[in-house]
Amino acid sequence: MNLLPLNGNYIFSKTPWLNWSQLNVGLKKGFINEQGISDYICNGLTKTSPPEAYEIATLNATEHQLLRELLQTLINKDSHQVESEEEAIKPWIYLTLSYLYENKDLSKDPFESIEELYADLDYPEEIAPIVRYMPLPEGVVGSEEQLYENWKTILSNYEDYFQNRLKQH
Repeated sequence: MNLLPLNGNYIFSKTPWLNWSQLNVGLKKGFINEQGISDYICNGLTKTSPPEAYEIATLNATEHQLLRELLQTLINKDSHQVESEEEAIKPWIYLTLSYLYENKDLSKDPFESIEELYADLDYPEEIAPIVRYMPLPEGVVGSEEQLYENWKTILSNYEDYFQNRLKQH
């Protein structure tokens, strides 16, 4: 998909709560690149940030391997953050769908990008309602307007899901 990798500043503006494990999954899957990781971390630096986060923020753009090693060190230090890849990919689905929705007017066919994402991620059930070729529930009439409504609902459901998870931690 040509919209990837997403910009680290955009990602931080939408999901400032991503943990090291989620950032690593996004990096591995191509949702974000090393520069995006650095930008994301720069946005979230505080006095209490670990030294590795500061080191990542100051790395040269070509030091990809060191960034990956430092990110792994951060993951190892915060072992309570480790979650299944299925859980860690959810923010990236949300971010990608959100970016596509916000920029739908810039794309000739935003639903084509959704279909690519759907296939790339092994057909996650939560995206199916906005995939044009998926069969509709009985009695439902399909339209582009309905796809856009479904899209807004999916984004809202993700936002609710993340809010609930943040409250639990």
